[in-house]
Amino acid sequence: MLTSLGWDKLELRRKVNRVTLLHKIANGQAAIPEQKYLQPVKRLTRKNNNKAYQRPSGRKDCWVNLFFPNTIKDWNIIPQNIVTIEETKSFKQEVLNHYQSPYIFMTCRIIYIPPCACSQTTA
Repeated sequence: MLTSLGWDKLELRRKVNRVTLLHKIANGQAAIPEQKYLQPVKRLTRKNNNKAYQRPSGRKDCWVNLFFPNTIKDWNIIPQNIVTIEETKSFKQEVLNHYQSPYIFMTCRIIYIPPCACSQTTA
């Protein structure tokens, strides 16, 4: 039904909207003070963009799934060329294109499977 209506999945729409709201906060376009909730990272890594923020820490699921911890995790890995876009509409479209890219969902897992004892021959 989603494809016939031309809609994206709800999870994707929520993620794009969360990151777009954080973009508005970071650019002073929302009534939420950036200094109070967003602290720049102290050290940049290869995975972060240059507008990365420190993710608030917490151990409980209710904390991790709040807006700021969850959204900052997604924000920090958005490519540099997207986070520097200042216009909200263009930013939102580029984020949507980024998340719809087939390469973004690919993950690499290395799993060690020990050899089966029955396939080894004894001499």
